[in-house]
Amino acid sequence: MPDHSASTARFDCPTSRATVHVEVGRRSAWLDGYGLRAPLEELDIPFMRDPTRRKILTVPIDRLGDLLALLEHRDRRIVELTAVDR
Repeated sequence: MPDHSASTARFDCPTSRATVHVEVGRRSAWLDGYGLRAPLEELDIPFMRDPTRRKILTVPIDRLGDLLALLEHRDRRIVELTAVDR
């Protein structure tokens, strides 16, 4: 039986395959996805938990581009953007 551990090693961490859902508003963006705290802290982006939806993180819209570039380019994560009116 062949050993597939080397070919699937990059998928061991859930963040390497997790999709990030982003709702973009006028001044804030709401993030839903696994393992977002580390990239936010790495980029010094201020964030807080959404008071009405506990699993959602809120970030200022002017720093969202930095986070998306890091997630899509370096981490090769899929990011789904949705425009919302809030």
